[in-house]
Amino acid sequence: MNHIRIKVGNRLIAFILLVVLLPGWSQAAPKYGTNAIQEAELRAHVEFLASDELQGRGMPGMGSEITQRYIATRFAEYGLQAFPNLDGYFQTVPLHVSKTDYDNSSISFVKGDSAFILSANNDFFFFPRGGSDMEVIGQLLFCGYGISAPEFGWDDFSDTDVEGKIVLAFNGEPTDNQGKPILNNGKRSRYANYLVKSRIVQEAGALCLILVQPPSPDVPPVEKTLGRYLRRMDEVLVQLIDEREWFPVIYIKRNILSSLLGDSFDEGEYHHDLNDSSTNAPAVMEGPVVGIDLRFKEEELCETSNVIGYWQGKSDETVVVMAHYDHEGIKNGELYPGADDNASGTAGLLGIARAFSAWGKKPQRGVVFLSSGAEEKGSLGAKHFLKNLPLALEKIVAVINMDMIGRDGSSQFRAMMDPTIPMEEDLLMAFYSGQTPELAQIALEENKKAKLNLVLEPVLNFHSGSDHVYFHQLNIPSIFLFTGFHSDYTSPQDTPDKILYGKLTRVVKLAFGMAYSLAQSKEAPTFDSSIKEVQRTGRRYGF
Repeated sequence: MNHIRIKVGNRLIAFILLVVLLPGWSQAAPKYGTNAIQEAELRAHVEFLASDELQGRGMPGMGSEITQRYIATRFAEYGLQAFPNLDGYFQTVPLHVSKTDYDNSSISFVKGDSAFILSANNDFFFFPRGGSDMEVIGQLLFCGYGISAPEFGWDDFSDTDVEGKIVLAFNGEPTDNQGKPILNNGKRSRYANYLVKSRIVQEAGALCLILVQPPSPDVPPVEKTLGRYLRRMDEVLVQLIDEREWFPVIYIKRNILSSLLGDSFDEGEYHHDLNDSSTNAPAVMEGPVVGIDLRFKEEELCETSNVIGYWQGKSDETVVVMAHYDHEGIKNGELYPGADDNASGTAGLLGIARAFSAWGKKPQRGVVFLSSGAEEKGSLGAKHFLKNLPLALEKIVAVINMDMIGRDGSSQFRAMMDPTIPMEEDLLMAFYSGQTPELAQIALEENKKAKLNLVLEPVLNFHSGSDHVYFHQLNIPSIFLFTGFHSDYTSPQDTPDKILYGKLTRVVKLAFGMAYSLAQSKEAPTFDSSIKEVQRTGRRYGF
């Protein structure tokens, strides 16, 4: 996520006025809808979805298929309609499955009279989500940190054409002598994220991004920083069939630099001059022509499904309420139940559908209930939904996404690795499109009844997190409800007995209130792309 702090000013004043002056957003949800959201029923959903019989809802697999049928059965029970261009409530998501063939992947180049062949998982590392074999040949360009950040006056590509080239860059972002980031007044910027860097160089026409750790005693070797990726390197890779093309990001060990750029290259001096340059004069260095050969094996085609229901409104505008149902399945003989991730959100989706059914009337806008598949594989179900919409994209006015809403967690990302970090009681984090401050007002209004420890975070550029990311990127106002990080995340210990069912019920009632308000409001929320700055809480979330 993009975390930007600004001084309190016009934007905050405008937001306060918005909250005070727009009572039209306060659409009290009907009691007979809210009262239909029952703790016992939510518990039953979670306990079934996270039961041993569903085998962790891994995709593909019988547990995943049973889950899809369970959700569809509930949709029918609640009177939700199926879109006529789908197979009932099911939208098939075709997939390509493979494993990375590290043994036959390599990087090669010639320097002087010597030929070099680098081997995967020894000299370099890469972690694709899936894809087809790739052979890339191009000249290597060392482009500083690989950052183009006009708002900070930094551009490693100024007057440099990287089209058809392979870009080499330092991992992270420039820092001062004390190790503090330079770009964003001592705070980490989004440009340190490899996903942002890869997007920048890909849009500039580069063939590949190679990252290397900067030469600082405080920066560990790259293999020490890739722990969770290294542990998952032999897992099955899943990709949408029409997205098998992928942009490679490769991490090389530091000792490879001298081979690539020659013994005369002084890495320390280059790095020092780069960080010390207040004007950021580009420091592009040419390297050799490099050949990159990345391979996959055990390739096959399969499919999963999104489960989609529709509560009809008076107009063709819609609000999307969503939660992914899939989880990790069985790995190394251990079952990953996924009670919080994301049986809790799926139960919430069903609870909100039950509430609209109990209300029984048509709102001003329809409500689409999307239970997406293959989220754990890269939000593939959500991507497919947006590429193959059963409704008009421009008619989607807002999205509410629920992913892990059943426990007390921490706002610190480190809590996933450190169980000693205390959990925050009644915590509910709402990450929302910073371009749509109305979403914060609606959440605040609904929390008057839920009385949760609500943390509102406006986000201008979502880069990871969950399925809402791709909606936000299409300028659809999005809000992501999440009760915090904990050490049971993606582990066999994420079990139904640890869910706080009373809290889950309050979160679901809040989400229903938001969905009802968005569906009934006279005006649709707006996505104001002119908003370039937002006021953040200053908490560190880690993504």
